[in-house]
Amino acid sequence: MVKRALLALFVTLLSGSGALAEKHIVPAGTTLHCRLAETISTKLNYQGDRFTASVTEPLIIDGYDVIPVGSTIEGRIARLQRPGRIKGTGEMRLTAEKITFPDGHSYALNAILLNAYGAEGARVVGQEGNLKGPNSKVRDLEEIGIGMGGGGFLGTLIGGFHGAVIGGAIGGGAALVDTFRRRGKELTIPAGTQLNYQLTRALEVYRGDRREAASHRQPTAGD
Repeated sequence: MVKRALLALFVTLLSGSGALAEKHIVPAGTTLHCRLAETISTKLNYQGDRFTASVTEPLIIDGYDVIPVGSTIEGRIARLQRPGRIKGTGEMRLTAEKITFPDGHSYALNAILLNAYGAEGARVVGQEGNLKGPNSKVRDLEEIGIGMGGGGFLGTLIGGFHGAVIGGAIGGGAALVDTFRRRGKELTIPAGTQLNYQLTRALEVYRGDRREAASHRQPTAGD
């Protein structure tokens, strides 16, 4: 009798724990939408710094709210390059490493950044999801052109055509030296920037048996 009672208790506990830890598979290729929690820039941050982002859209699979709004994605700046004086483009790679649900459960995350919205001049390039900042070449060319024009105008007043040629060369050269002296425009990703990550590996999520998707249903005219 004691053995049967213990066996029944074991089966009950096992079935109960299974109900509380139902597994859901989030397939590779799924996109997670989130917003950056803090501002990141190539000027103020360093490679290895941590960042966080909050999930803004629920992920519902088979009627289950598998990844709810408010879940937190944590990651690090895996690569950071400040804009140079000749190559005036800043770059960084924001690698997602972990996702934590509002109930405290967390899972390792393998994902790549697909796109970013809300950061001026920033764009995602390459298979590793690198973020590139605004290109300063157009600005540099404009400044060199302004320098040549200003020098040429002064040269014309002083020495006519030949003075214009010499003045333009001097003005353009001075502007060129100035562009080499300065760095390009820094890459800044402000807080609130929309970041979309795509899973590169399936994510196994163990959630309670709760059909929360109904809470996200839009009311109809008959409601």
